[in-house]
Amino acid sequence: MNPVTFTAANWLTAVALNLIPLRWRPMARPRSASAHDAAVQTATELLFDQGVEGVTFEEVAARSGVARSTLYRHFGSKEALLVAVAESCLTPHPTPDSGSLEGDLRYLFEQFRLEDEQRRTLDLFAILLDAAQRNAELQALLDALIEERRRPLRTVVQLAQLRGEVHPDFDLDTALALIIGPFTHQRLIDRAETDSAFVEAILTAVIAGLHASAERGSQRPVA
Repeated sequence: MNPVTFTAANWLTAVALNLIPLRWRPMARPRSASAHDAAVQTATELLFDQGVEGVTFEEVAARSGVARSTLYRHFGSKEALLVAVAESCLTPHPTPDSGSLEGDLRYLFEQFRLEDEQRRTLDLFAILLDAAQRNAELQALLDALIEERRRPLRTVVQLAQLRGEVHPDFDLDTALALIIGPFTHQRLIDRAETDSAFVEAILTAVIAGLHASAERGSQRPVA
């Protein structure tokens, strides 16, 4: 499988910097990498244990041993620290180009599964989804995270359109809703795991629906 190099080395540079206010973007890599890493690790633990409200410079300093003055110098604000946490939880995924929509989606589903298991990405989405309702800046961060998850999926659907697997006029947002929607409902609404049987069922249904669009020549799948 040959990846299409549509991604930058850092998802935050490629996506979030266009959405996140300048005043709370993370600062350049600090001289003390160990202090930076300790702060991010501690903030990540606090975020998953206590939510956004639990992430304060005071608590991060107390738990990590990194001085508050150092935290302010490295991050500048709580929001910038949360951006660093989010960045540490996400892996930029190169867009696959296996030659088929099924192969590309299988590859991405597996990469997302590994990322979610190792870095609790979906838990991060759930926490930010709640907090973003009360904080416009966190909403901007959440939007950036969602866009990074959607980006490779959008591209593989576009590649499938070029190959004739999906109708060229099929609405991309509808296609993404078909792909992402079941996983969002399973994890965030039902609070259930997405095991291999669930993934296979969704993959089969999505492929059939998108392929049918090419066969019918219609813009949206028939209900």
